[in-house]
Amino acid sequence: MGGFFRWSGLVVFGTVVIAVSLYTVSRLMPIPAEDAEALALIEAPRPMEGRNGFAALWSLRHDVPVAEAERLLAEDIIRFQASPPWTVDRGVPPSPYRSVLESYPLLDAEADSDILCRLGEGGCLRHVRERLDTLAPIMASHVALEERVAALDAYDYFRSPFPARPDTPLPAYQPLLSVQTSYAYAFARGDHEAGLRGVCRSGSIARKLVASGDNLIGGVIGTSLIDASLRLFVEMLAELPADHPLPEACEDAFRPDGAMAAGICPTMTGEGKYIDGGLRAQNGAEQPWHRRFMTGLFLDQRKTMAKGARRHAWFCGAQADVLIRADTPLGKHAPLSGGWTFSCVANAAGCMLENIAAPSLAGYAERFQDAEAKLRAVAAWRALREHGADARPLAERLDEWQRAHPGGRRIRVGGSSYVLVIDLFNGRQSRVFSLLLPADGTAVPAP
Repeated sequence: MGGFFRWSGLVVFGTVVIAVSLYTVSRLMPIPAEDAEALALIEAPRPMEGRNGFAALWSLRHDVPVAEAERLLAEDIIRFQASPPWTVDRGVPPSPYRSVLESYPLLDAEADSDILCRLGEGGCLRHVRERLDTLAPIMASHVALEERVAALDAYDYFRSPFPARPDTPLPAYQPLLSVQTSYAYAFARGDHEAGLRGVCRSGSIARKLVASGDNLIGGVIGTSLIDASLRLFVEMLAELPADHPLPEACEDAFRPDGAMAAGICPTMTGEGKYIDGGLRAQNGAEQPWHRRFMTGLFLDQRKTMAKGARRHAWFCGAQADVLIRADTPLGKHAPLSGGWTFSCVANAAGCMLENIAAPSLAGYAERFQDAEAKLRAVAAWRALREHGADARPLAERLDEWQRAHPGGRRIRVGGSSYVLVIDLFNGRQSRVFSLLLPADGTAVPAP
C-alpha cells in the first residue's frame, strides 16, 4: 500500500512539474512577428485631415446650440473618465455615467417611427404618398432635426474622442436614417429640389462615416445609410425626365469610386483599437484580489491584443487588397479566429475571449463590398436610363456599359426585361439587389 501512495505521489509531482514547465515556456514565448506587426498597425496613430464632426453627431438628438456642442462633448468626456468602467462584478447598468445632454430637450427621431419609411425595403415614396396627411404634422416636427442632420455634411469625418471601454457611449445614429422620410415627403409634395438635395446630402454623410474608421458600428451605419439613400435617390429619378438637372452634390454622393470598399481597412483597424482599449480598461479596473490573481495567471493582455489585432489587420493586408479589388467575397478567406496555439497554455482566458469574439468581422466587411456594388449598379441604371431610346436589347446595352466600366460586381438582366440585378455577398436581408429600369427611359408615373 505504501508503494502505491509513493508512486501516486511521484505521478502527481511529475504532472505538476510538467504543467508548470509547460506554463512557464508558454508564458515566456514571444509574440509571433506577424501578430506584433498587426498590433503595431492597430496601435499606430490614425490622423485625419479636416474638421471632426463628432460633437455635432453626438448632440444630434438634442436641442443644443451648435456653438455649444464641442464644449458639452468635452464635459461629457470628463464625466465619463471620472466614472468607473464596467466590469463583470458590477453587472448592469455598466456605469453611473450620465451625459450632460440629458438636461437638454430631445428632438425625438424615434417618435412615430412606425409610420416612417422602413429602410432597406424600398418603396419609400409610395409609402409617403399613401400617408401624406398623416405625415404632415410629423414632418413639421422633424424640421429642426433635419437641419441638424444637414449641418453634419459641413464636417470632414466623425471620430469619437471618448476613451475606449466596454461601456463607451455611442452617438444616436437613428436620426440619420429617419430623416429619409422627410426627403421623400418633400419630393412627394412637389419640392423635387429639396428632396434630391436631402437624399444626396445623406449619401455624402454616409461616405464620411465609412471613411472615418471610427469603429465597426459607425462604418456599418454608413453602409446602411448609403443603401437607404441610393434606393430613395433611384425612386426619385425614376419619376423625373432623364435630363432633369440634379443638385451638384448628387454626382459625388453616389459615384462608384471605391470609397465604400476603401472603408474596410480603416473601419477594421478602428474597431481593433476600440477593442484593445476596452481590454485595457477592463483589466485596469479595480477588482477583488482573487480576480486580479486569476486574470494575471491565465490572461496575457499583450498577447491577446496581438492575437486579435491579426484578425483586424488582415483586412489591410495584401491578400485582402487583392480580394477587394477583384470583388471576391472576403468571408471565404478572412481568418475567423486565432485558434489554439501553444502560447494559449499560459493565456487560456485570452484565447477563449479571442475565439469567442472572432467570427463576425468578415460578414460585416462584405457589407462594404455590397455597398460598393450597389453604387456601381445605380451608375449603370442611370446610364442606361439616359439612353432609353436605344432600341437594342437591354442585355446588349448593359454588356456594352460593363465593358466600358470594367471591374466590380457583375450586373445582369433579371427575369423581367427591364430589371438590373446584382448578387449580394452578405445575404442576411436579401440575396440580390435589383433596380427597375423604365422601358423607354422616360419617367415612371407616380404610384
